[in-house]
Amino acid sequence: MNGKQTQQRISIVLGAFTLGVVLLNSSHAAGEGKAQSPAYQSSIRVPDQQNGERGEAARLAALARIDASRASSAALAQAPGTVLKVALDNENGNLVYSVEIKTASNEIKDVKVDAGNGTVLHVDSAGDEEEDE
Repeated sequence: MNGKQTQQRISIVLGAFTLGVVLLNSSHAAGEGKAQSPAYQSSIRVPDQQNGERGEAARLAALARIDASRASSAALAQAPGTVLKVALDNENGNLVYSVEIKTASNEIKDVKVDAGNGTVLHVDSAGDEEEDE
């Protein structure tokens, strides 16, 4: 192997190493500046799904201490209107009811209600969720 080939190989190795360091640092920096979404915590914490969507739905329903009707009532007290949809969800380890409400001004609100005690944890416009991601 001549000197020119050795120099090329060293350059390739150093370039690959530098690229790896840059990628590692950028992914680390991106994680530091981002707050956990959602920023709330429910009274019932659950691990990530393990048995697929269908298995998780049954497991979550067994953990909930309030029903969808009570969650809807709590959400409507916070954001009056018409309930469009109620779903029991695992939101980053928080067991919550997601209640979609259409307000009198035709705005869609997404209200997160604690599935353990019925407390309203968060209210946002339905479009806000897509903007965060």
